[in-house]
Amino acid sequence: MRNQARVHLWFEQKFGEPYAPLARTDEALTRFVCPAFAVGVRLEHDDTLTISAPFGLVDLFTMRLRRNPTRPISDTAFARVTAAAQARWPEVEIAG
Repeated sequence: MRNQARVHLWFEQKFGEPYAPLARTDEALTRFVCPAFAVGVRLEHDDTLTISAPFGLVDLFTMRLRRNPTRPISDTAFARVTAAAQARWPEVEIAG
């Protein structure tokens, strides 16, 4: 994940919607446009993986893009994000 601590400084100017500062890294995942994108994996010191997926992993494994139920987003913005994903992965399913 990129430096999420600074997103609130530029997000509204770039995307036209406010973005409150984050209290912790995992909080950023709850703000992603689609639950399939809201997955973080950290390699621990003992070589185990810690997975954070606040909406679960079903959308990721079924390649389904749907709206984040906790984040309001315009139809235009959702269409832009999902079109870009579908251009990379044509088999992805867009679920309104």
